[in-house]
Amino acid sequence: MRPQVVLADPFGSVDDVRRGLGPVEVDVVAADAIAPGAIPSGAGVVALLVGPETPVTTAHLDALPGLRIVAATSAGTDHVPVEEVTARGAWVTSAAGYCTDEVAEHTIALVTGLLRGTVALDRAVRAGRWSVPEVRPRRVAGSVLGIVGFGAIGRAVAAHAVALGLRVLAYPGPREPAAAGSQRPSATDAGPSAAPATGSRPVAGTGVEVAAPGVEIVAQLGELLARADVVSLHVPARPGAGPVLDAEAIARLRPGAFVVNVARGSVLDTTALGAALRDGRIAGAALDVLPVEPPPPDDPVRAFPHTVLSPHAAWYSAEAAVRPYVWAGRAVADVLAGRVPERVVGRP
Repeated sequence: MRPQVVLADPFGSVDDVRRGLGPVEVDVVAADAIAPGAIPSGAGVVALLVGPETPVTTAHLDALPGLRIVAATSAGTDHVPVEEVTARGAWVTSAAGYCTDEVAEHTIALVTGLLRGTVALDRAVRAGRWSVPEVRPRRVAGSVLGIVGFGAIGRAVAAHAVALGLRVLAYPGPREPAAAGSQRPSATDAGPSAAPATGSRPVAGTGVEVAAPGVEIVAQLGELLARADVVSLHVPARPGAGPVLDAEAIARLRPGAFVVNVARGSVLDTTALGAALRDGRIAGAALDVLPVEPPPPDDPVRAFPHTVLSPHAAWYSAEAAVRPYVWAGRAVADVLAGRVPERVVGRP
């Protein structure tokens, strides 16, 4: 019997995994879900490919003594117990970078849509109102975009924003340099100042760090919140930690600001956000991710005023729908051949 590669991701294609595997002689098996009895078990399973909807548990690992690699088909790996997997002698990889352009483009669509009021204007016209002053679109060029988290996606957003004439503030976080592959910024200003982005330089006589023309690095989250017209979140989930943009941080937003979240639902306090929207302290929000997905019919977020919602779709394009599975297949092929795979999160 040939070794088995189990694809436990409802969005994945066995054919795409096989493309990545190349000539490696294994059987690729699709599982509808990770649940007791839902996936093949035993020493013959050498690889497990999982998306964020399919969390891996100790029970799954106990049933897979021959496991060589867990390949996450997502940029994040918070659904994989990385330390436990590596302690059992298996690799952990991710699909980091597979949708950087897509998420950046979706972010810019939300940012410009909020500033120009395109969704609100559409709703007004469909409701029988033909009034530009009702929304008061803002000028995009010259507005200030605050990017919280300055990894690959944050930098891609900044590049698009600068091209549109936005002024960009970037807060990398207190513990990692701006060019790091992942960021875990704090919701407070406690802790050491962030290191500047790779290639950044101070503007003579100002003490201001710039990562690129039009991008200013700020060391304190509070400064970004006070200055930005739009605050966009690009940080990973922080298991065991509170939201990056919590009630205290939301209270520090400049009046009339907008909030965009395309990161993870847990990094934003939606209860505090809803209160700020209802009170009129901030002008609006665009959310691609929520604490509970999909939101139940009675979820208050559905009734938030001045809010644009999308169904965790920022990552999607026809190309991005294929890329993670091809990459996962390549990672499996590398491990089985004794090579170090790409996008390693954990080593045995």
